[in-house]
Amino acid sequence: MSEEAFIEALPDEVLEYILSLIPPYKDLHHCMVVSKRWRRCVLNVVQTKQRNLYKAINDFDIKWERSSPNLTSITKRYSHTAVVHEDSMFVFGGCTCAMTTFNDLWRLDLSTRQWVRPLAKGTYPSPKACSSLVRYKDSLVLFGGWAYPPSYPLYQSWHLFDELHVYDVPENRWRCVVSAYAPPPTAGHSASVVGDWMIVVGGLQKPAQAVHTERTNDVWKLHMRDWTWHKQPVEDGPKPSVRFGQTQVVIDEENLLILGGSGGPTLHYCDAWLLNMSGDVWRWKKVDIEGKNHEPKNIWSNPGCKIGDKVMVLNRIRNGDGGGRPIAYYPKTTWAEGGGAGGGGGGGARRTCRIDLAQRRPDVDENVNGRRGTLRRRWAPQQPEEGGSSSSSGSGSSNDGVKIKGLNSSGMNMAAFNGPDFSRQQESEKMREKRLARLLKVEENLTKGAYKREKKTHYLGMYLLDISNVLSEKPVVTWLPPNNLKNGPEESMLYTLVEGNSELIMFGGIKNDTGSLEFSVGLSSQISNTLHFITAPSYVI
Repeated sequence: MSEEAFIEALPDEVLEYILSLIPPYKDLHHCMVVSKRWRRCVLNVVQTKQRNLYKAINDFDIKWERSSPNLTSITKRYSHTAVVHEDSMFVFGGCTCAMTTFNDLWRLDLSTRQWVRPLAKGTYPSPKACSSLVRYKDSLVLFGGWAYPPSYPLYQSWHLFDELHVYDVPENRWRCVVSAYAPPPTAGHSASVVGDWMIVVGGLQKPAQAVHTERTNDVWKLHMRDWTWHKQPVEDGPKPSVRFGQTQVVIDEENLLILGGSGGPTLHYCDAWLLNMSGDVWRWKKVDIEGKNHEPKNIWSNPGCKIGDKVMVLNRIRNGDGGGRPIAYYPKTTWAEGGGAGGGGGGGARRTCRIDLAQRRPDVDENVNGRRGTLRRRWAPQQPEEGGSSSSSGSGSSNDGVKIKGLNSSGMNMAAFNGPDFSRQQESEKMREKRLARLLKVEENLTKGAYKREKKTHYLGMYLLDISNVLSEKPVVTWLPPNNLKNGPEESMLYTLVEGNSELIMFGGIKNDTGSLEFSVGLSSQISNTLHFITAPSYVI
């Protein structure tokens, strides 16, 4: 066999292209041990794939890949937590379609895209959602959470946890860490790892002396060598409002960025705050936001993910066309199609208006059916027919001493009504009556609660927050003008979005369509266990 038949005879560019087709996890790592040349090529592939991902995100030119679940995959859930460790993504807890919670741990093999449920040993955490899960060396640290299990008393509708559990990945073991001094039971907080510390900000808390839960903006830190808690003092002055559900990203070893959050059912924030962690007393600083007309909605329910000097948030694509004219029913009204000023027609935006029959002005051209005709005719006085009377009686008389030809004594038979224009008008009237009957039926069904709204599907688009100037003397971040792609997944919320090797991983969530949730027979159809991967577009040499 000639030397040209071996793979070693290929140029580096071709070899790197072949290696780039391998998932950037365990299998690609194993290729590094083949030879020094392969090691060099693998390192180049890793750098190139990461650089291409950053470029694709900056250019709004991403590629979506969907992995549908199989029969042995993880159960549908939302409000869970996820973290990537080496070649795997771990998922814990979350809410079910019955509003109960899980305490299971699942591992996604990112090389094979297969789910595995580790049969862990030790002390399992309680079933809960809205907790935090971070990675520290070869351990996963789980803190806090919320649950609504049926085992709790009826007067207690839900429960918060202050549990701290550590999962040892190599040993596949859970252990519970008990501390004499710890934060109150907390849920919906944000957590990040900075050095040997886990920094926890905000959330819903239930102090020991409190009857109800309270929102907070407190800062706690956990030293993960000796597992001791410390409540961090913060300088007096401006600070973020009490909140939960915010996005927290690490800028560097001394700075954290807090983005968005919720202060209640109708109070959602789109602000940004910088937490400087240098010294014994930390400081909050308000960050100015530019490009607010490009910011997404509901940041609190859609997590952000830091990619380089950008924070990416997925949110509903903004459609400029509005998706068509809505249909509504107004009692005692009729619909009319109107153009712009002056009745301009072709190409102009046509609007639907309603005419209140009680308030409408009388029209002298109104026909006997009480509706406005589509064609108005002026009738000239004509000479009376032979043998006809020069005087008219009843409503048929419209001219002094002159009788209109074709109008009999009853005043109900006009010659113009026998033409093609009148036939078209009759068809139009029948169509109006049918539409009115359908609208009345819709109103009746709405009253009975039996009507299901027509589902309108929305899709997730990408929004980018530029944080390159967040550490300047006057901190500022900028929402970039979105160039949304309409090939993303269906709109959802309370999912997880984490960064893997040269890709972003989105999992789970619940459809963000309150109408479908309200009228749906089963909530299970609204919850997802589907995986979506965001990567850079593939290329061919």
